[in-house]
Amino acid sequence: MNSNNIIFPLDSDFLKNCLNDWEVDLTHVSIRELNRLVDELSEHFDVEFFRFEFGIPGIPPNKIGPEEEIRILQENPRIPSTYPPFDGIPRLKEAASNFVKKFMDIEVPPKSCVPTVGAMHSGFICQSIVGRKQPESNTILYLDPGFPVNKLQTKFLGLQEQSIDLFDYRGDALIDKIEEIFSTGKIGGLLWSSPNNPTWVCLKESELEGIGNLLTKYDVIGIEDAAYFGMDYRQDYSKPGVPPFIPTIARYTGNYFLTISSSKIFSYAGQRIAMTVISPELMEKRYKNLRQYFDTERIGHAFVHGGIYPTTAGVPQTPQHALAALFEAACSGDYNFLKEVKVYSRLAAKIKIIFQKYDFDLVYDKDMDEPISDGFYFTVSRQGMTGAELLFQMLRYGMAGIPLSTTGSTREGIRICVSIIRESQLGEMENRLSALNHHLQPNPV
Repeated sequence: MNSNNIIFPLDSDFLKNCLNDWEVDLTHVSIRELNRLVDELSEHFDVEFFRFEFGIPGIPPNKIGPEEEIRILQENPRIPSTYPPFDGIPRLKEAASNFVKKFMDIEVPPKSCVPTVGAMHSGFICQSIVGRKQPESNTILYLDPGFPVNKLQTKFLGLQEQSIDLFDYRGDALIDKIEEIFSTGKIGGLLWSSPNNPTWVCLKESELEGIGNLLTKYDVIGIEDAAYFGMDYRQDYSKPGVPPFIPTIARYTGNYFLTISSSKIFSYAGQRIAMTVISPELMEKRYKNLRQYFDTERIGHAFVHGGIYPTTAGVPQTPQHALAALFEAACSGDYNFLKEVKVYSRLAAKIKIIFQKYDFDLVYDKDMDEPISDGFYFTVSRQGMTGAELLFQMLRYGMAGIPLSTTGSTREGIRICVSIIRESQLGEMENRLSALNHHLQPNPV
């Protein structure tokens, strides 16, 4: 990494020209737009950036997945010429059912476990169903901040959105606020992630119980995004079949979709495979309004034949076998995936300390009555600066992050992702943060 700090700060006029030429507003910048901007700056100034904006795995996948794909191809040479079942191969459905039993202590049949081409595919289909099940309930309620692309899907589908910021509402206040909005009759689905991207807030069992009761009472469908499955390291969820079990909405209502991504917990992002667990009760539920969109009234049928079939017509089979093998190894205790990805937690703890040393504040610093957990993400701010202003200055010192304004947050600040930062880079990172801190002082000398 280029550690010659003489180059910093990067020329502000060049950065402003790039933003103007590409018609990019840092307040609303997308992750991909920011990627392109940083690539341009890195090449022009010949400097390597700290890519805090990338929410991607920073470690290679365990060999279990790739080796299983290779084995399947070698033993079944006709696999590439064979269409996969729309609802997934039996082996994966069985493995997924066992996986959620072992790590969440919930009972669902294999029929309720349906693979998708990544978690984004799952979210797209889930939203298309919950936002169309009743004509008057075409709004998705988000527990924000959240992943910006989910709301792009909402927009793409022609649905409406509402938001609750978890900074302002937790515990009983959160349940009361959700009920207030549910009672309007406009909400078809509630979407959240826990641990949360970008704050790493984790909903408590008491909150999940309250939410579950409301989902049932108002016939709203919960979409629980478990992209960071079990990665709250304040508890040890790594032992299959042994308490404590990972908190989930599935214990408290029959109105849920649960999405488990392979991207972060198994570092399998490139193979685009995730698992959607559909409540057995929800699988059979019927809504007359679904027929005009999915040619069926039944949710399970709408998901598979009205959702998967017209979008991807299934999930490639070798990644399905890989995910099945990973689930199987995790359930047998042969593969401790949570121990493997704990590196992110250790790294986040160190990087947080460095940011705070140089006058950055944690935006979402509390998880109700305890400090926020260390994980894939955290959020920072600078007194008196908007997120866009802070990002502009960070870019001038070779650092990129996502402004919280793009995540549905009502707070100003930046999302920091630690996943691709290396221990060996922490010294250089501290140098840049120190220089930035000096630059931002009222009268730097």
